[in-house]
Amino acid sequence: MGRIFGLGETVLDVIFKENQPVAGKPGGSAFNALVSLGRAGHEAFLISEIGEDRVGENIVSFLKENHVKTDWLHRFKAGKTPVALAFLDNENNATYQVYKDFPEVRFQVSGPDFKPGDILLFGSFFAVSPGLRPQVVRLLKKAREQGAFLIYDPNFRKNHSHGLKIYRPLIEENFSLAHLVRGSDEDFKTIYGDLSIEAMFNKVRQFDSEVIITANSGGVHCLVGGEKFFQPAQNITPVSTIGAGDNFNAGMAHGISKLNNATPTPSQWKDIVRNAISFSTDVCLSFDNYISHEFAVSL
Repeated sequence: MGRIFGLGETVLDVIFKENQPVAGKPGGSAFNALVSLGRAGHEAFLISEIGEDRVGENIVSFLKENHVKTDWLHRFKAGKTPVALAFLDNENNATYQVYKDFPEVRFQVSGPDFKPGDILLFGSFFAVSPGLRPQVVRLLKKAREQGAFLIYDPNFRKNHSHGLKIYRPLIEENFSLAHLVRGSDEDFKTIYGDLSIEAMFNKVRQFDSEVIITANSGGVHCLVGGEKFFQPAQNITPVSTIGAGDNFNAGMAHGISKLNNATPTPSQWKDIVRNAISFSTDVCLSFDNYISHEFAVSL
């Protein structure tokens, strides 16, 4: 199997339920996926940035414990590792308040050399942040040119919707660089307005990417391998939905990696999606942002 890289932000998530802190977990979209993939036995690499502070040291130790390599993790001295307060509602979905203290010069990472069979996960605001955009685009183009498979998760929050005139073109450039776009229906509604699933497909397909749209308990809509299909979600009572989408991405990367750079057939795509749902479901059953060790062993 090829290596799996994750490009994105790294934060400490402090989780609140009924206005009381109930857990503190290292997180970030790519981060959560890579920890799960490290637990599942993949060769996983995080491409990110954190401070040279106590929180950063704890995060590095956590990554090493979970078999995620830090060769491409930039450590900055001026500033501090970001902290995100995640407030769970009655359905255990989260809203966030993030505290950041970054240095003026950020993300000084040359990036790895990629090869066919590698997978690169990227997304969230990190992938469209104007201050990071030149470095991000350079890495994405390098990965694509060197034969890696790129999976993009927009994960675009409503609190950034005021800047859509700036961010939408960058999101669409990411669509064009990705081989597979996996976003939630809420992401696409934030980016394009209140569209039908079919209209969401059409928006992304014009950039020649495969498309998967997740709708929480409403299941998964897919346009991949030239076919459309729907896969229902598993019926559970979630403890927390933080990391659900990130681990859907991890489940897809897990399934695609096992194909050893072969193009998935329609039946294999269905297996990949079912596998991704299982990853996502397991994460929702605890306050962790990653699959449990027990689930990882079962793989």
